[in-house]
Amino acid sequence: MRQLQQGDILIQEIPQLPDGVQLVKPKNGKLVIAEGELSGHSHTIIAEKQKVNLYSFTRDGVPELYLQVQSPVIIEHQEHREQTIPTGIYKIGQVLEYDYFAETARQVRD
Repeated sequence: MRQLQQGDILIQEIPQLPDGVQLVKPKNGKLVIAEGELSGHSHTIIAEKQKVNLYSFTRDGVPELYLQVQSPVIIEHQEHREQTIPTGIYKIGQVLEYDYFAETARQVRD
């Protein structure tokens, strides 16, 4: 299974979408994968229906995002280089960093 990273976003290939996902509609022609908490910048994909769909799902009260890519698409961000996401199904997550001295993990923030 493939795994990609762009800044604080982790994109992990999975075998199939979970049952019950809900389609997320594009905003201004783009699918917003994540919005930057600190910078205000966003991880986005230009939405072309034939190429990619974004889905949301809530598991135990926690929202999750999934991508279904029918042909390679590009994810953009103002501070990171563009990356191509190959055909497949992906779960969108957040990168964690671990502080070995404090023995704690925290989410990386863009």
